Amino acid sequence: MNMFLISILPIVFILILVLLFRKSLFFSAPLTFTLTLFLSVFLWKIRPLYAAASSLKGFFIAFEITLIVFGALFFLDIMKKKGVIESIECHLSRLSSDKRVQAIVLAFMFGSFLEGAAGFGTPTAIVAPLLVEIGFPALTAVIICLIANSTSVVFGAVGTPIKIGFSGLDITGINFYAGLVNLIIGTFVPLMIVVALVIMSSDKKRWQRIKEMIPFSIVSGLCFTVPYFIISIFDFELPTILGSIIGMVVLAFIIRKKLFIPEDVWVFDSRNKKLSPKYSLFGSFLPYFVVVVSLIVVKFINFRTFTYKFAEEISYSINIFNPGVIFVVVAIFFSIKSLNNIKHSFKDSFFKLEKTFIALFFIAAFVQLMANTNFNSSGFDSMISIISRFAMTSAIPFFAPFVGAFGAFIAGSATVSNIMLGKIHFQAATALAINPQKILALEVVGAAAGNMIALNNIVAAQATVKLHGQEERIIKINIIPCLIYLALAGILGLILVYIL
Repeated sequence: MNMFLISILPIVFILILVLLFRKSLFFSAPLTFTLTLFLSVFLWKIRPLYAAASSLKGFFIAFEITLIVFGALFFLDIMKKKGVIESIECHLSRLSSDKRVQAIVLAFMFGSFLEGAAGFGTPTAIVAPLLVEIGFPALTAVIICLIANSTSVVFGAVGTPIKIGFSGLDITGINFYAGLVNLIIGTFVPLMIVVALVIMSSDKKRWQRIKEMIPFSIVSGLCFTVPYFIISIFDFELPTILGSIIGMVVLAFIIRKKLFIPEDVWVFDSRNKKLSPKYSLFGSFLPYFVVVVSLIVVKFINFRTFTYKFAEEISYSINIFNPGVIFVVVAIFFSIKSLNNIKHSFKDSFFKLEKTFIALFFIAAFVQLMANTNFNSSGFDSMISIISRFAMTSAIPFFAPFVGAFGAFIAGSATVSNIMLGKIHFQAATALAINPQKILALEVVGAAAGNMIALNNIVAAQATVKLHGQEERIIKINIIPCLIYLALAGILGLILVYIL
């Protein structure tokens, strides 16, 4: 128990700084890294090479995330200058001017499509600033995009959380069990988005605005989760991509027929909209389509990564086709005749990310230290292993989603969470004579939900909308839907393991 309390101390420390003292992660992360390094060196007696290697790996992780954010900012700025964003807003207004409907279409459906194709923060990096440009408050845009980026993550990045996250483990059936659990819970994610969206507004009729959207929200969820689940029975790479494509087509039909949509249109303001968009619907979304297709294609190029080994068992693979690079290349392609725009957009995007990179570096570095403290002369397991094993009891079906979410919260990635915790869960389930695939499925469902409050995601998302220091508000708001999601997953897990 004492080792558990000491192991979890860095997490408690950073949460106290952010939630109690309302300090930004730019301030809190370096202090947390210092505390973690102190514990690693003087208590765990980590080998110096591994302490340095963990920090260096944190640097590369922060660099890749910052590159994604930079690319997203650059891409958005170019699209604004070309009038693409204004055209998208116009076309969306023609489909529905209701901001609740637009939030579901963009944050949930389009965001899920981006998650299925690329993952690793791409949906929020693209959708959050797009929402801001069409009238959503910056903080609201970040919050609803983080909530939306949950169910889709299980099979995100063409199945990476399962394919890479559980590499070396028997994954037979994981896709079915995870798809089944999310068929139920994921259906309610659009409603969670609407609740967060309306609650954060100044509307005096908040509960009425939420109540009247319940039918449309549930139908929207089913448009995605039903095909998502059906496809998950056969495959773990395509449920999110195909589920979102089918869902968007069906949902567009429902919206055009005005089915389940409230009669009162809910908007933030009465800004004047252009009557005629500069580009057609196809032309407006063409740059985004090219980005997505490029992201999917490069995932199948074998020579896309270079692996750097910092120490034994600590390495990092650099992806030369980082989504940020794709954003930049596509933006330049669509603006090749406007070199002045490219120059100004590049400069504006580059010089806004210093604080973002610093916060991301120290977050990634202290998490890597926690994960690698098993390379020591003290004989202790790593901090992460000690923390996660605390929940390894006969109630593991209930706790598995929470442990997965914890991994995503500190690591900022469902894939990394699975890499850190998958083997531990597999061994624990086997020792308890429980189907390990069911436990791994519950873990990845929890890790996906943990994206709502993941520290790295929060920092990156804020940067894309030029917002800083709002971590406390984001976590306090998003922890509610996250815990609801995890509790439901835990209950379904108990049913799945002990009843079905």
